[in-house]
Amino acid sequence: MPDFLVRRDDLRTTTVREADEAPLSDGEAQLRIEWFGFTANNVTYGAFGEQMGYWRFFPAEDGWGRIPVWGFGEVVESQAPGIEQGQRFYGYFPMSSQVTMRPHAGPGGFTDSAEHRADLPATYNRYSAATPAAGFAPEHDAANAVMRPLFMTGWLIAQHLAPGGAEPVALASASSKTAYATAYALNQLEDAPPVIGLTSDRNAEFVRSLGFYDTVLTYDETDQLPRGEPLRYVDMAGTPDLRRAVHEHLADDLRASIIVGATHWDDASLDTGDAPLPGPQPEFFFAPAVAEKLAAELGGAELQRLIGADWLTFLEPLGGILEVEEHQGPEAVERVYRSFLDGTADPRKGHVLNL
Repeated sequence: MPDFLVRRDDLRTTTVREADEAPLSDGEAQLRIEWFGFTANNVTYGAFGEQMGYWRFFPAEDGWGRIPVWGFGEVVESQAPGIEQGQRFYGYFPMSSQVTMRPHAGPGGFTDSAEHRADLPATYNRYSAATPAAGFAPEHDAANAVMRPLFMTGWLIAQHLAPGGAEPVALASASSKTAYATAYALNQLEDAPPVIGLTSDRNAEFVRSLGFYDTVLTYDETDQLPRGEPLRYVDMAGTPDLRRAVHEHLADDLRASIIVGATHWDDASLDTGDAPLPGPQPEFFFAPAVAEKLAAELGGAELQRLIGADWLTFLEPLGGILEVEEHQGPEAVERVYRSFLDGTADPRKGHVLNL
């Protein structure tokens, strides 16, 4: 049972170990992890693992961690009521070949009720039955593994920004999948704002080709962000120097500064440094908190219906953007993982992995 482990204090140090298989206790089930997606979002889980509690979902021995990923698992053995061998579920898994959970069955899936996850965000503890009736058609498995969680985050960001109406939004790391999902979702709002993409020289052509951004600027062109009107800044890069450059250029024109991810993980920080930033204090966007707020307002079923309907609409343009590659085995997983650490991953490609 291969298990991909990462040093919590050094994401570049990894190992693959054979995990022990213990007999199941009453209430437990073992799932074989079929496929999982890997993106820059998963690097964010590692980069902010201590601050945001991501290491706590799938504990490892002292000093090591299991980076969470989104994908599909099949039940291979169950001692849990309502969970049957052969059932498939979509949700949050470790980078492993198998995982033991304590499923509490409910409508449309289950919740992992393991004690160590009891005080962690409920959104990450819910697993959906991967059936066509629930919107999980087999032909979309790869897209679901790679993009569905990122689309949900982008959709929630757009809803969070919707009260600002047509005030422009600038997205840093615009080539990242979460960023262009956010741009797409912003375009679908009734009062859609102009969307500006900030990206590297290397990815500028790709970002322009997406058609989701009204304006594309490179990081060296940050001083061309429009002045004289309110603007919201959404930071997928997590880089303090870029954040400061945006704040100092826009100052009081900056209406909001939201940190979402850490695609530039090795320079990422939630800190603002010793000197105060002009404009508003940056805030960290935590998707589960926004999802829970919307679920309370709309009802959980209605929230999932709205996200699911927009996700199915997004699949059409996504088909012309995303090139999915499948990789099997520890060496392939290591290779893909390092391409994201090194910043060499092609934004056009989506990676589906299996240990």
